[in-house]
Amino acid sequence: MAYSTQTLAKGCFGKIYKEKFGDAWAAIKRVPVEYISRHDLERECQVYHNVRHPNVVKLLGDPWMKDYMWYIPLEFIFGEDLETTIFKAQISKIQLTPAVKATIIIGMCDGLLHLHNKDVVHQDLKPDNIMIEHQTCRAVIIDLGLAKFLKNGLSSAQNMGNEAYSAPEILQRGGIRDKRSDVWAMGKIIAELCARIRLMTQYVSASKILEILKDQPYCTAVCRMVDTNPVSRVTMAGVISEIRRAGSVAQMNVRPSDVTMAQGNEMRGNQRRAQQVASPPKMEIKKPPVNQIYYHQDPPQQREMGKGAVVPLKGPGANNPMSLMSFPCPLPETGKVIQERYNEEKGAMEYKEIVTKGGKIIKYEKVQIMKDS
Repeated sequence: MAYSTQTLAKGCFGKIYKEKFGDAWAAIKRVPVEYISRHDLERECQVYHNVRHPNVVKLLGDPWMKDYMWYIPLEFIFGEDLETTIFKAQISKIQLTPAVKATIIIGMCDGLLHLHNKDVVHQDLKPDNIMIEHQTCRAVIIDLGLAKFLKNGLSSAQNMGNEAYSAPEILQRGGIRDKRSDVWAMGKIIAELCARIRLMTQYVSASKILEILKDQPYCTAVCRMVDTNPVSRVTMAGVISEIRRAGSVAQMNVRPSDVTMAQGNEMRGNQRRAQQVASPPKMEIKKPPVNQIYYHQDPPQQREMGKGAVVPLKGPGANNPMSLMSFPCPLPETGKVIQERYNEEKGAMEYKEIVTKGGKIIKYEKVQIMKDS
């Protein structure tokens, strides 16, 4: 079978390529047969089968061998890794507004909670191993090559992982990587995402996080996650509600142009908060003289993606990935917008009708548009 390939990254003991798998794109992980035994390969695939979740990368099919390489077909994420989002702003296509940060943080924490509920320890959490989907800002935990089942003290894999995101008990005392060390790594990642600075591992502690994130809604939760004592460190199940509440607070404190609908409530941006945030000179916004406005989003090679506010919706379309969109221009206070968007997977334009009234989105549905040839 012939494939159009593109090298994406180096994974655990192998490289990952963008290739066609059936009718869709996939991230094909290629691992030399001498780097992984059949037993370890079966264990890795079993991990993927056990942890089906929107915030965890999916295994698309059974691996196969070719030219002394194992080929492992994984879900392809049309986006970028969190390392790029946080530390390479000049090339990132995601604008880290409070609402976008909340979507990313809640998503990756939900993914890790699901892994832990399935008694799976990732072992190698770091920004490189979290993908952010451009259109939705969905966070997806990837690279489960080192992940292991850990139940009743029994491990299914070696104690391995990176040092930059290793908890103190791993670096200082040679401890076993477990759910608590995963939580510590996730806490560090959240802190770096919020502050957009690289933190030295040996200096990460609750007191340091309190100093860095003292004015941010995630501060208390992250302090509990990076507790240097693994015995008193919070679990993902114990902190997830706090993370979600902090995300809700962050989504409410956005600029008026960052229209947000969350938890089934239609909300406007907090204008008093917006006045405190450095922003471009204000422009007088008048109600549109007509009731319908069109705007256009070019194909990916001609545009920058993710520069608007993410608008999480509730209702019949809420479970559709298309229901989380980025709006490249402010919506009218009252009126109708036809959104024209290029679907990268289908290679075609799609259209959605957005109806606003009194500053609130009251309709957001896919529509058919007939254009003159």
